Amino acid sequence: MTYALIDNSTLTAVQRLTGQALTRSMDSVDTDIVALENYIQAILFYDRLIAIDDYIPAFRDARLTSFPDITFLNKADLNLEEIEATAAEKANQLQPKLQGGEFVNNDFKKLIELLQTHIVCTWDISSSVYYLTLKSLSDSRQEFDKYGNIAAAIFAELGDAAETGNRTTGKVELIDRFGNPIRKGYQVPGARWGNGTSSGEASNAIKAFVASLVLLANRSIFYSLAAKYFQADTFLHPIRQAYQQSYLSQTCNYGFNYAKHIVEHFSTIINKDLIDIHNAGLTTSTSLPIFSGWLAKQAGDPIHIVQAAYNIRNNSEFIEVREQMKEVRRLFDEEDIADANRTVRGIIQDIDKASNHIRIKYGLQTRQGIPVTKLIHVYNTYAALNSLPRVPAYNFKVRLPEFFYNLTQPKGFRAVYRNLTHDLSTVWSLGEARDILGSRVIKDIAASAYSPKQEQPQYRNRHSQFKSPM
Repeated sequence: MTYALIDNSTLTAVQRLTGQALTRSMDSVDTDIVALENYIQAILFYDRLIAIDDYIPAFRDARLTSFPDITFLNKADLNLEEIEATAAEKANQLQPKLQGGEFVNNDFKKLIELLQTHIVCTWDISSSVYYLTLKSLSDSRQEFDKYGNIAAAIFAELGDAAETGNRTTGKVELIDRFGNPIRKGYQVPGARWGNGTSSGEASNAIKAFVASLVLLANRSIFYSLAAKYFQADTFLHPIRQAYQQSYLSQTCNYGFNYAKHIVEHFSTIINKDLIDIHNAGLTTSTSLPIFSGWLAKQAGDPIHIVQAAYNIRNNSEFIEVREQMKEVRRLFDEEDIADANRTVRGIIQDIDKASNHIRIKYGLQTRQGIPVTKLIHVYNTYAALNSLPRVPAYNFKVRLPEFFYNLTQPKGFRAVYRNLTHDLSTVWSLGEARDILGSRVIKDIAASAYSPKQEQPQYRNRHSQFKSPM
């Protein structure tokens, strides 16, 4: 049996789209649609969906009722608190650092690179004082919109923290472009307003952004370790997937360039299914239509889309692909990698034929053609996972759910990789279907939200009467 581990951030995104949860910013809608698409792919291509029961207690029962087809697992019964402590320890070891307007600590720098966006901090004048401001370094409307979508999704981590009881600080080290530390009393060099008096610290928006990034790391590591523990495949919120891609690539010794190669190459080759063999397993890339768009046109209302996905999951084409994906996993769990690779290539050819049929049957015709996304799996073998932090032993005094079998036999897990930038542009092309998908979103007018600002590249290092470079 195959099962997909869904995080609560994805479920919250689905509920924002169905109007069951309020949104802090309309900038999060398109990223939520990508999360919904992720969820629907899990429904269609996995035998069972599982999630961890750690939602805010006041709304826990409503969450369980809203997702009756998901098996929610109790943290205490399954020793998940130990994994949670490990994830928190690893995340708290991060040392956020901004120098010359950019993140220079490795984890966040590589995350932003994978997201294919550019973030910069500048000194902006307000009430005769210079304050550090978070901006998008972009020269086009599409780039700026992408940054708004991604930033809103990152800031949403603070809301998820309130739901799960996780807290962190927005502590960040500040260094100017000359290598000087920024502290209280710092004067902005070359300032054109007054004597360059600054606040000498990060703005509240930057602190919140940094706190969100630390929480993002915490949750991504937690679900990666939980997936190793349950031998499940992870389907995380797209922002968390991006951090997970970087984390696994570095921790499992694939090298960051491997994750970057997948995001920049695998996910952008249209209408081709690919396979890449590497020393720890394999990567598969399956071309699929945007099911959420097709289902939106069929159902006419986002509140019915998830049920509509369950209604088609037992169609023969999805059963066939699920069985083929299950066989790929079995081969890598039970056979030598070299032998498995030879057999897997033949199965991938069969999946390619099935996915071509699925694209034709469930593809949504737009002015740009049929929008296509990629279901990219990176299979992490047990050998590769030895470099991850240790997970606890199973407590077999507690009765496990019936679908967990043979957990004592070490196995690997697959993580889903996405190119969020490509998926966002695909969502923007959906036209009427995009309007349907966002039709039930309700903005929380009482909630504060970050309002993105733009810095054009040609002005980044220039002074003006309104701003100075960091």
